Amino acid sequence: MRLDLSRRRLLATAALSGAVAGLARPAIAQNSLRGTGSVIVHFGGGSMGEAQRIAYSEPFQAETGIRVIHQAGVAAGVQRAAILAGAPKHDVANISGGSMAAFEQDGLLQPVDYGYWAPQNRAGYDLVPASQFNVPAMLYSMVVAFDQQRYASRAPESWADLWNLRDFPGRRTLAAGTNAADGASYEIALLADGVKPEDLYPIDWERALRSLDRLRADVVKWWANGAESVQLQVDRQATIGSAWNGRIDGANEQGARIGKSWNQGILQWAGWAIPRGATNSENAQKYIAFMSRPEPQARFSEIITYGPTNALAFNHIPAERAALLPTAPAVKDRQIVQNYTFWNTVDASGQTGLRRAIAEWERWIAARR
Repeated sequence: MRLDLSRRRLLATAALSGAVAGLARPAIAQNSLRGTGSVIVHFGGGSMGEAQRIAYSEPFQAETGIRVIHQAGVAAGVQRAAILAGAPKHDVANISGGSMAAFEQDGLLQPVDYGYWAPQNRAGYDLVPASQFNVPAMLYSMVVAFDQQRYASRAPESWADLWNLRDFPGRRTLAAGTNAADGASYEIALLADGVKPEDLYPIDWERALRSLDRLRADVVKWWANGAESVQLQVDRQATIGSAWNGRIDGANEQGARIGKSWNQGILQWAGWAIPRGATNSENAQKYIAFMSRPEPQARFSEIITYGPTNALAFNHIPAERAALLPTAPAVKDRQIVQNYTFWNTVDASGQTGLRRAIAEWERWIAARR
């Protein structure tokens, strides 16, 4: 089964969210974001992309008259190279929290113009603040994902269970280490090896790779992106692995039966940013300001189970839906917030954690061919 979201179902979900939200009028006057021309926006694809289209892009275009052009997302390295070449891929880029600091430090982003925002919306960014160069886009968690039918009598509950081939037989899948912080495979390998959450950082590269050595023969594929992480399980190539909570829920809404455990989930975030040299900078500012509003954020979280970044959005999300989000009170304390400071700090080798992760992975792969 190839994942293909039903647009009719998504529109119905968005309509329900709008009804719950009461269609409250944003604090900023409706015509304050009006403009002309277009804006090229990162498009996440899959369930995330459809949520973005319905909650953000279509209503933004209708309200402002600015045409939204969706452009597929690219890896951080590709985005960086494009900005340095003076031809960024997007006017509004989506960059993982793990990579964001490096873009800021290297002067690759434009400041966010908060003059387009209602003051209460910026104040609503309480968990991860909206900063000078980026605006948190969503909160999500990398969790244990598994075949509910295969493990009907006993469900995996931790990363150690992913390494437990005796009690949980079957093929595995994890993110390739070149995904660095985004894929969280180094943290996962250490947690599976018994490292306590408070002792995860700095990453013990050798211990993490030794842990992965023990699992390598049973990994059907090191996945490259979020869509692939769940598709491998939908196609029954893998029966247990890692995946983002929203990807799992999106697959299940289409008939998949993928279970998840919040225990030891790696809580992450990504942010919206305007690359240096973006062609449509003013329209990019307006698009980001629109996405800061609690009402469209509530719609987004009604369609995909990623947490809103403006806490005011929870005023428009039904309690039963809020309980499914990774920042719900019942589950957030069972997870581990990823340490982006570590991932962007230069170590004794002269590399940031992000670059060290790629170098260590490539060395590990080459040594075992």
